[in-house]
Amino acid sequence: MHPPEFRRDQHLSDWPACHLELRCCKGVTLYPMRLLTINWGDRTFEEVLTRLRCKRCGAKPAPVYLRAGHREHCWGAPPDWAIELVPVPR
Repeated sequence: MHPPEFRRDQHLSDWPACHLELRCCKGVTLYPMRLLTINWGDRTFEEVLTRLRCKRCGAKPAPVYLRAGHREHCWGAPPDWAIELVPVPR
């Protein structure tokens, strides 16, 4: 399945069934959009991505994905689709 068109000026509420997947020193963290909307308000992705920080080291997490479907934890199925929002720094 191909991902839908994404723009950074869209709001979190535009993607209610999706998750943000963050990777940093702590490993992989998944945030449901509904939880982010409750905790942060209905911000744009641009606002959220500039404010994200790792709770352990304080750095910006990278990579960050917007994804739908299940995660590949415990031999689960791969996500239906994923869009890389923040690439791994080089």
